[in-house]
Amino acid sequence: MSEETKPHKIWKQEGVFNTYEEADSERAVMLSMNTDNKLLVKIHRCGDEGLQFKVKSWYPPETKNNKKRKKE
Repeated sequence: MSEETKPHKIWKQEGVFNTYEEADSERAVMLSMNTDNKLLVKIHRCGDEGLQFKVKSWYPPETKNNKKRKKE
């Protein structure tokens, strides 16, 4: 049995904030600047005892068109 594996998303850290409201406002700004609606943004708790909030983003990579040419 062979299973197809999909590549994992590599999330980029955008910043660490002390309150959820600060992190949420940063997320809202990032999403409002995105015009093609492909950007994903999430907020995670981090730091000692989960007192800080980390904003992470992911944008899908561009697909390459690798069309092989046939010899005529």
